Amino acid sequence: MLPPELEQKLLEHANYFPRREQAILLCLHEVQDYYGNIPPFALERVAQILGLPLNHVENVVSFYDMFDRGEPARHRIRVCVSIVCNLMNKQRLLDAIRKHLGIGVGEVTKDGRFKLIAVQCLGACSEAPVFMVDNDTYKFESEEKLYEILSKYT
Repeated sequence: MLPPELEQKLLEHANYFPRREQAILLCLHEVQDYYGNIPPFALERVAQILGLPLNHVENVVSFYDMFDRGEPARHRIRVCVSIVCNLMNKQRLLDAIRKHLGIGVGEVTKDGRFKLIAVQCLGACSEAPVFMVDNDTYKFESEEKLYEILSKYT
Protein backbone atom coordinates (compact mmCIF):
# COMPACT_ATOMS: atom_id res chain seq x y z
CA MET A 1 0.00 0.00 0.00
CA LEU A 2 1.42 3.33 -1.03
CA PRO A 3 0.74 6.59 0.80
CA PRO A 4 -2.23 8.44 -0.76
CA GLU A 5 -0.13 11.40 -1.96
CA LEU A 6 2.30 9.10 -3.81
CA GLU A 7 -0.52 7.01 -5.24
CA GLN A 8 -2.16 10.19 -6.53
CA LYS A 9 1.03 11.33 -8.29
CA LEU A 10 1.44 7.94 -9.94
CA LEU A 11 -2.14 8.00 -11.18
CA GLU A 12 -1.67 11.53 -12.52
CA HIS A 13 1.39 10.41 -14.49
CA ALA A 14 -0.40 7.31 -15.77
CA ASN A 15 -3.43 9.30 -16.91
CA TYR A 16 -1.35 11.99 -18.61
CA PHE A 17 -0.13 9.74 -21.43
CA PRO A 18 -2.22 8.15 -24.18
CA ARG A 19 -0.88 4.75 -23.07
CA ARG A 20 -0.34 4.26 -19.34
CA GLU A 21 2.90 2.33 -19.80
CA GLN A 22 4.51 5.50 -21.18
CA ALA A 23 4.59 6.84 -17.61
CA ILE A 24 6.85 4.09 -16.26
CA LEU A 25 9.99 6.21 -15.83
CA LEU A 26 8.12 9.11 -14.22
CA CYS A 27 6.38 6.75 -11.82
CA LEU A 28 9.61 5.02 -10.85
CA HIS A 29 11.29 8.38 -10.23
CA GLU A 30 8.39 9.41 -7.98
CA VAL A 31 8.71 6.20 -5.97
CA GLN A 32 12.47 6.59 -5.59
CA ASP A 33 12.18 10.24 -4.63
CA TYR A 34 9.62 9.32 -1.97
CA TYR A 35 11.38 6.31 -0.42
CA GLY A 36 15.04 6.90 -1.31
CA ASN A 37 15.01 3.64 -3.23
CA ILE A 38 12.48 1.42 -4.99
CA PRO A 39 11.02 -1.13 -2.56
CA PRO A 40 9.46 -4.34 -3.92
CA PHE A 41 5.91 -3.50 -2.77
CA ALA A 42 6.07 -0.25 -4.75
CA LEU A 43 7.13 -2.11 -7.90
CA GLU A 44 4.02 -4.22 -7.63
CA ARG A 45 1.78 -1.17 -7.29
CA VAL A 46 3.45 0.64 -10.22
CA ALA A 47 2.85 -2.46 -12.35
CA GLN A 48 -0.83 -2.53 -11.31
CA ILE A 49 -1.38 1.17 -11.99
CA LEU A 50 0.26 0.99 -15.41
CA GLY A 51 -1.32 -2.34 -16.34
CA LEU A 52 2.07 -3.97 -16.90
CA PRO A 53 3.48 -7.33 -15.84
CA LEU A 54 5.62 -7.04 -12.71
CA ASN A 55 8.66 -8.51 -14.48
CA HIS A 56 8.49 -5.71 -17.08
CA VAL A 57 8.71 -3.05 -14.36
CA GLU A 58 11.51 -4.99 -12.63
CA ASN A 59 13.43 -5.15 -15.92
CA VAL A 60 13.18 -1.38 -16.37
CA VAL A 61 14.50 -0.82 -12.85
CA SER A 62 17.35 -3.27 -13.47
CA PHE A 63 18.26 -1.70 -16.82
CA TYR A 64 18.63 1.91 -15.67
CA ASP A 65 21.36 2.60 -13.12
CA MET A 66 19.48 5.71 -11.97
CA PHE A 67 17.12 3.44 -10.03
CA ASP A 68 18.20 1.90 -6.75
CA ARG A 69 16.71 -1.16 -5.07
CA GLY A 70 19.35 -1.28 -2.34
CA GLU A 71 19.65 0.44 1.01
CA PRO A 72 18.06 3.90 0.88
CA ALA A 73 19.74 7.21 1.69
CA ARG A 74 18.47 10.77 1.76
CA HIS A 75 20.84 11.76 -1.06
CA ARG A 76 22.40 9.70 -3.84
CA ILE A 77 25.82 10.66 -5.14
CA ARG A 78 26.27 9.25 -8.62
CA VAL A 79 29.81 9.26 -9.97
CA CYS A 80 30.43 8.75 -13.66
CA VAL A 81 32.92 5.94 -14.26
CA SER A 82 32.76 5.97 -18.08
CA ILE A 83 35.91 6.03 -20.17
CA VAL A 84 36.00 9.84 -20.43
CA CYS A 85 35.66 10.41 -16.67
CA ASN A 86 38.12 7.60 -16.10
CA LEU A 87 40.68 9.30 -18.35
CA MET A 88 40.03 12.60 -16.56
CA ASN A 89 40.87 10.95 -13.22
CA LYS A 90 37.53 10.01 -11.70
CA GLN A 91 39.59 8.09 -9.14
CA ARG A 92 40.56 11.39 -7.47
CA LEU A 93 36.83 12.12 -7.10
CA LEU A 94 36.07 8.68 -5.66
CA ASP A 95 39.03 8.95 -3.27
CA ALA A 96 37.88 12.40 -2.09
CA ILE A 97 34.36 11.11 -1.42
CA ARG A 98 35.74 8.07 0.41
CA LYS A 99 38.01 10.33 2.49
CA HIS A 100 35.25 12.82 3.33
CA LEU A 101 32.30 10.47 3.87
CA GLY A 102 34.03 7.20 4.74
CA ILE A 103 32.10 5.17 2.17
CA GLY A 104 32.88 3.31 -1.01
CA VAL A 105 30.75 2.56 -4.05
CA GLY A 106 27.43 0.99 -3.09
CA GLU A 107 27.69 2.05 0.55
CA VAL A 108 25.61 4.40 2.69
CA THR A 109 26.97 6.76 5.34
CA LYS A 110 26.24 5.71 8.92
CA ASP A 111 23.80 8.60 9.32
CA GLY A 112 21.90 7.54 6.17
CA ARG A 113 22.60 10.88 4.53
CA PHE A 114 24.52 9.77 1.41
CA LYS A 115 24.85 6.73 -0.81
CA LEU A 116 27.65 6.46 -3.39
CA ILE A 117 26.73 4.90 -6.72
CA ALA A 118 28.95 4.34 -9.78
CA VAL A 119 27.18 4.94 -13.10
CA GLN A 120 28.31 4.58 -16.69
CA CYS A 121 27.38 8.00 -18.01
CA LEU A 122 25.94 11.28 -16.78
CA GLY A 123 26.02 12.97 -20.18
CA ALA A 124 28.50 15.68 -19.24
CA CYS A 125 31.74 14.55 -20.87
CA SER A 126 32.92 18.11 -21.46
CA GLU A 127 33.00 18.61 -17.67
CA ALA A 128 34.67 15.30 -16.75
CA PRO A 129 35.03 14.02 -14.14
CA VAL A 130 31.48 14.67 -13.00
CA PHE A 131 29.12 13.58 -10.27
CA MET A 132 25.51 14.16 -9.34
CA VAL A 133 23.92 14.69 -5.97
CA ASP A 134 20.27 13.80 -6.45
CA ASN A 135 19.38 15.73 -9.64
CA ASP A 136 22.20 18.29 -9.53
CA THR A 137 25.30 17.78 -11.71
CA TYR A 138 28.75 19.02 -10.67
CA LYS A 139 32.24 19.05 -12.12
CA PHE A 140 34.87 17.78 -9.71
CA GLU A 141 37.35 20.59 -9.23
CA SER A 142 38.97 19.93 -5.85
CA GLU A 143 38.39 18.21 -2.52
CA GLU A 144 37.54 21.55 -0.93
CA LYS A 145 34.90 22.32 -3.56
CA LEU A 146 33.47 18.80 -3.18
CA TYR A 147 33.13 19.25 0.60
CA GLU A 148 31.46 22.61 0.05
CA ILE A 149 28.96 21.05 -2.37
CA LEU A 150 28.17 18.11 -0.10
CA SER A 151 27.64 20.41 2.89
CA LYS A 152 24.61 21.91 1.07
CA TYR A 153 22.80 18.55 1.33
CA THR A 154 21.98 18.41 5.03
